Amino acid sequence: MRKFFAVLAAALLLCSCTKIDSPVLISTTTTVTTTVTETITTVEATTTAPPETTTVETTTTTAPETTTTTTVTTTTTAPPETTTTQTTTTTIAPVTTVAAVTAPEIFETSYNTLNFPEQKGVWISYLEYDSMLKSKTKEQFTANVDKAFDNIVSIGFNTVYIQLRAFGDAYYDSELFPAGDRSSNFDPLPIMIKSAHDRGLSVHGWINPMRLCLDTQMKDIPSDIVYKKWYNEKTNDIFKFDGRWYLNPDSDAAINLIVGGIAEIMGSYRVDGIQIDDYFYPDNAPTDAKVARINNLVKTINDTVHKANPDALFGISPQGNIENNYPLSADVTEWCKGGYCDYIVPQVYFGFDNGYSPYLEMIAEWSEISTDVKLIIGLAPYKIGLYDTYASPGVNEWIESSDMLARQVEAAKLLVNYGGVAMFRYDSLFNPAADVAEQVFVEISNLKK
Repeated sequence: MRKFFAVLAAALLLCSCTKIDSPVLISTTTTVTTTVTETITTVEATTTAPPETTTVETTTTTAPETTTTTTVTTTTTAPPETTTTQTTTTTIAPVTTVAAVTAPEIFETSYNTLNFPEQKGVWISYLEYDSMLKSKTKEQFTANVDKAFDNIVSIGFNTVYIQLRAFGDAYYDSELFPAGDRSSNFDPLPIMIKSAHDRGLSVHGWINPMRLCLDTQMKDIPSDIVYKKWYNEKTNDIFKFDGRWYLNPDSDAAINLIVGGIAEIMGSYRVDGIQIDDYFYPDNAPTDAKVARINNLVKTINDTVHKANPDALFGISPQGNIENNYPLSADVTEWCKGGYCDYIVPQVYFGFDNGYSPYLEMIAEWSEISTDVKLIIGLAPYKIGLYDTYASPGVNEWIESSDMLARQVEAAKLLVNYGGVAMFRYDSLFNPAADVAEQVFVEISNLKK
């Protein structure tokens, strides 16, 4: 049987199509229901966060989403506008070993990936789908994607990070997760892959591994979705925090669902890589056990990506201030030692004059720990022209500058282990608000020089 699938995969590769139909997912520890016919109900954009979740920047004026506040442990004084809360937790006995989790079996689907020594990326989030995908015909969506990717190529960038799963939903044909609420009646991912590859753009599927829907939305998840069954049966495979459900990395079944979703993408589509963002344990109560579980999850995803295609890349986009990651049980220092990912793209969404997380200091700290992975610096065009509330004395820096992005890129290139830059997000560059559009245009012009 495996030989049959391998032959079929090879035949399909020769056809040079963007979707590969041969790989089969087999879960060795849990049975995953494989029928998806319904759609998640509306996900409120104002309840979620962009790839950035910097503690000192909780504001709805910098992005359409609300940033989740986390405990910050730094040597600087907290900004006068906020109150710093010290979270005290009882640490359970240190975990020295973690039981290996058997990932769903996948058959190798080797194909030639498109990746670059200097990765210059743009994030395309589920919010872009409001105008690009939602209620659009296949032809309209194709035209929107072609235009977007032409814009990205026009500024000299070579990679797109396409959000494929944000809330336990899917913007591709999935047998494991329900369709996202901005989906149409066709699979958008092959269209995006073909459009990108036709223009020489690398495509990385961007996944939020643990985060699911709000508690109020769970009732609308189809009953044959496995995490809905866990919800109905009140198992510990999922947990709720602050009104939202998360897959629990302490559960082998949940780990297999997360990894199975990665394997499903890698086995069915010619993506050049997979990227996960910075949402891990949301409770600001790290323990050795939680850290070990997240490390195990990250390592298993990394192994799954490379088993599917040894040439594909796996990347992680953590918070820009290194210390802000540890309350989420995200051991970024360990991940940067190698064996967990191919690249790290921290969200360094700060100006040069930010009094609490200055840009140059932050990228220097990342360069120091990123000894065995490629370092890509995430930047924040969504801040152009806006007052940066908690950045004193640099609160007006993004208003007064016309070349912030260009200067940040040049500074990043001086790092010994520089591997590229990434911009959050597409609409901030190419569909900005009217009151900042002129300044964004100037910033892009300076960036292209």
